Amino acid sequence: MDKDQTQNGSGNGSDASPAKRSPIKTAIQIVLTLALFFVVATAIVVFLARSEPAYWQENQTFLRESSPQQIEQLAEQVDEQLKALANLGLDNAQDQTDTAGQTRPLPGPDAATGDVSTAKIKPEDIHINTDQTITLSNEQLAAVVQSRLDGWMGDRGYVKPAEVTDPMVAVDSGKLVMAFELQAGGLTQVISGKFDLKIRDDGMAELSMSSFLVGKLPVPAKAIGEHLRKQSSGDERAAKVGQWLEKLQHLEFKPVIELDHRRRARVQDYKLLDKGLELTVRVQDHKTYKAMNQALAGVPVD
Repeated sequence: MDKDQTQNGSGNGSDASPAKRSPIKTAIQIVLTLALFFVVATAIVVFLARSEPAYWQENQTFLRESSPQQIEQLAEQVDEQLKALANLGLDNAQDQTDTAGQTRPLPGPDAATGDVSTAKIKPEDIHINTDQTITLSNEQLAAVVQSRLDGWMGDRGYVKPAEVTDPMVAVDSGKLVMAFELQAGGLTQVISGKFDLKIRDDGMAELSMSSFLVGKLPVPAKAIGEHLRKQSSGDERAAKVGQWLEKLQHLEFKPVIELDHRRRARVQDYKLLDKGLELTVRVQDHKTYKAMNQALAGVPVD
């Protein structure tokens, strides 16, 4: 036998087969890989939850850099737009024309003189039925929410939960957004969401939200209550806020702004601007408003 063949143990020159991997080592590698994946995923979730959306940061910057007087001035600019709607046509009461081009006569003559031109007419009795537009910037929206929301809610018997701070409404990337900071059970978290708003033919508005952001972490609307309860270590205040947010999955309301002189501004349509909002409203006296409500509800109007 050849010496080389004796040393190789075979005449074909092939190498010995590789050793098999230990099952224990394989299991350890799988466990470590899964653990690493879990750590990375958890870190991402924590990062997203602790991050803040850009629109929230912009609003906070605005609030920090604006004095209470400046915020009040911006809110008063909105008040002035609504006041102008309330006073439409009052300076020229003898020519009240609605959107159909029909001129409505004023109430009867003056009781003392019989002269129609000197008749004393209450502003609330002057007919008006016309479309107008008002424009609100994000800064004006922020100012109105900051300085008028609590009063508006109080007039309607609502109280904003103490756990909800710095509420905001704005337009961002072609969407309406709402946000606030929740402080409950050791949890301090920015909650926000983008919502869709539809004005229906029957005059009602539909607001819908499919998900929220906790920081930047997406959470389905139907799960937001349970999520906040867990994140706040079971704090019932956070859970109640979450339950309220769940109701925003679908909400119907009448989009009407109350004006002076018993007039109403009925929102007919809206347009999202770059960092702002344009509303088309139908301004109506109280009688025309009531008649339109009856017509929309299918009630015969005399």
